[in-house]
Amino acid sequence: MSDQVIKVEGLRKVFPGHGGAPDVAAVDGVSFELGAGESLAIVGESGSGKTTVARMLMGLERPTSGLVEVCGRRRSTGRPTTRERRRRGREMQLVFQDPYLSLDRSQRIGTIVETAIRLQFAVGRAELRSRTAALLEQVGLQPRHAELFPRQLSGGQRQRVAIARALAAEPSVLVLDEAVAALDVSIQAQILNLLCDIRDSREIAYLFISHDLAVVNQLCERTLVMRRGAVVEEAPTRELLTAPTQDYTRRLIAAVPRPGWVPIRSTA
Repeated sequence: MSDQVIKVEGLRKVFPGHGGAPDVAAVDGVSFELGAGESLAIVGESGSGKTTVARMLMGLERPTSGLVEVCGRRRSTGRPTTRERRRRGREMQLVFQDPYLSLDRSQRIGTIVETAIRLQFAVGRAELRSRTAALLEQVGLQPRHAELFPRQLSGGQRQRVAIARALAAEPSVLVLDEAVAALDVSIQAQILNLLCDIRDSREIAYLFISHDLAVVNQLCERTLVMRRGAVVEEAPTRELLTAPTQDYTRRLIAAVPRPGWVPIRSTA
């Protein structure tokens, strides 16, 4: 794959058992690649290992074994220095499912975004304000929102702030871990449209972690299906949704009929 931004080979994460229970392989031999500007979904039921993959990519979990490369650099498993953490922040950012828990409730929205900019770039006060205003505008927020606290915003607005904060580092990859799962359907559609608009204006790749294939269908070119820590199927999203090869994928598709859904093509 040209302009590769993520390469994962044989990724494995084993959690030790407790009280005499056997060890658990939460992720077992996962491999995939992600190109610049591409959108890849990792889907599966709860406990399939998809979020553990995302956490290992972000350095929040240490892999038991396997290779992780981001923007052409191999990720070490040791504790990164402050300089290395900042470098990684410019490569990849994470948007969580619940923005209220991930945002500092004591800070105003403008301060949250400004802090993210200052962590990565040495800018003067005027440029800092300009960048902050531009980011808030890009995610569909008004200048007045900069003076508000997270508790004063709706769930969709808070997720827009979380996206703006992630974009402040100008990353090559945005990891979205169930980023619309906590929102109602109408707000989900707004955030998905926003993410599509951001891709049109920036060369940014998405790694979209989800259990919802209907949502994935709107955003991702390729989809990787996980079950019990392993990859069971990978294909272009439209192909996977219309002609899945695995029974497990068929069950996932059957479980989430939604507006805008692409039905499985009949094989009769």
